[in-house]
Amino acid sequence: MNENFRAIAGVLALLLSTSAVSAQGAWASEPYQTTPYTTGTPEPYSPPSSAQKVAAHRGYMGAFSLGVPVWLKADSNVVRPGAELYGFGGFDMGYVVFGLGLGAMWTPINFNNIPGIGTGFDRRPMTRLFLSPEFRVQVPNRSPLLPYIGISFDANWWRVRETDVVCGGTFYYYCARVAVFRFTPGMTAKLGLAFRVASGSFIDIGVKYSLSGPGSFFFRREQWVTPYIGMLFR
Repeated sequence: MNENFRAIAGVLALLLSTSAVSAQGAWASEPYQTTPYTTGTPEPYSPPSSAQKVAAHRGYMGAFSLGVPVWLKADSNVVRPGAELYGFGGFDMGYVVFGLGLGAMWTPINFNNIPGIGTGFDRRPMTRLFLSPEFRVQVPNRSPLLPYIGISFDANWWRVRETDVVCGGTFYYYCARVAVFRFTPGMTAKLGLAFRVASGSFIDIGVKYSLSGPGSFFFRREQWVTPYIGMLFR
């Protein structure tokens, strides 16, 4: 009887010691990771500067300018330098701009200096109204300078107060007899440079070379250059 009791007690003691060792191993194991692992300290975010924003601009562009058209291959005693007002709006895609321009141009004509003309004529303006789809290539950058080139196809309407003007048998565009607007097709190439003076605002300077076909106004192809200055917004 005593031997059986001692055997049972020994088995129970062995089981209790094994359970205690297992419990200690479970409590000593490494705890599970409860937070995400990080590879390093994240760098603080720095917003782009105004110059970087202007260089990476995508959106609408607007401009207006005042120019002085000077005619080529014309009698400077008759056809004088004039004035041009031009407005442009387009979509700026960074390096290219697609837009539309509207403008008006006035060129003084000294009728009293036309050879063979009668008396009673003085200086009168020749008016040009035009609509110009334009394609522009520019170089956006972080500097204050924005160089560009552009080309436009012009729909022109011309008018001169030329009623009863006679040019002694020689025909010029200012020698017709009816003062109405007449259409001619044309094109313009321009080279410009814009200087940023504030965020999104530029002083715009450049020069344009324009030509017009005969159409229903001119008797031959006519050409002129127009230096200009204005403002550009993008």
